[in-house]
Amino acid sequence: MFDTVEDPSAAKLETWETWVADMQIHHALFKVSTTPDEEPVDVMVNRRIRHMRGTGPMYCTNASNWLNAFYLAVICREQQRYRELCEIPVDLLREAGESGGSQYNPFIYSWIASIQGFVLNRPTLVDNLKQALDLSAPDPSRIDGADTMNQVVSPQLTTFINLVRRDTERFNESLAEALASHAEYWTATDERANDIEGVVPMPLLAFACFAYDAAEAEPDFDFQVESGYLPKHLLERSWYGEFPT
Repeated sequence: MFDTVEDPSAAKLETWETWVADMQIHHALFKVSTTPDEEPVDVMVNRRIRHMRGTGPMYCTNASNWLNAFYLAVICREQQRYRELCEIPVDLLREAGESGGSQYNPFIYSWIASIQGFVLNRPTLVDNLKQALDLSAPDPSRIDGADTMNQVVSPQLTTFINLVRRDTERFNESLAEALASHAEYWTATDERANDIEGVVPMPLLAFACFAYDAAEAEPDFDFQVESGYLPKHLLERSWYGEFPT
C-alpha cells in the first residue's frame, strides 16, 4: 500500500511485487497459525519457499488480519489462497483474536461468514448477510463509531450485496458511492488524511476486482467504475503472472 502513494495506478512492476509480498506474508500468517504446533509447513514469500513450523492458533489469527489477508489475495487474484482462507472457521478467528482480552464489533464475524459463504457457495450466505446488515446499524454500545459504520462499513456491505446479486447497475452505483464515502471519511480530519489506511480502500478494491473479472466472463455483467482509489493496474491485473506467486 505504501508503494501506491508514489505509484497510484500501480504501473510499476515494483509496486506489484510489494502487493504480492504483502499478500504472501498475510497468507503465510494464517497458513502457519492454522497448522498444528510444530508440524512442517511451506510458504512462499518474496519469491522464495520458506520452510516453517506450525504454531496453532495465536492472537494474530484474528478477524482483522483475516480480512486483510482475504482482500489482498483477491486483489492479487490468488484464488487458491483466498479459498483456503475461507475454509478457516469463524469461531476459530473469534476465539484466537479475543483470547488476549481484545474485543471486536460482532458485525465482523457475520461479515466474514458472509464473505466465506459467497466464495464457497454456502447455503448460509443469505442468513449471514441479514445478520451482518442488522449488526452494521450504528450502536453507541459497540466498538466502532457511528461515522465508521455509516461511511465505511455500510457502503462496503451494500456494494458486496449488489456484487452477490450480480446487479450491474446497482453494483456500479453503490461502488461509486462507497468510494465517495471513503474519500469523505478519510479526509474529514488531518489525522485521517495522514493515515496510510485511507490510501486504498482494500475491501472496495477487492470487490471491484471480483466485478472486473466477472464482467469479462459474464455477458450480463458490466463494470464501469473508474477512480483514483482503484489502482488501474491492480484492478486490471496487468502484472499478474509476471513471476511465480
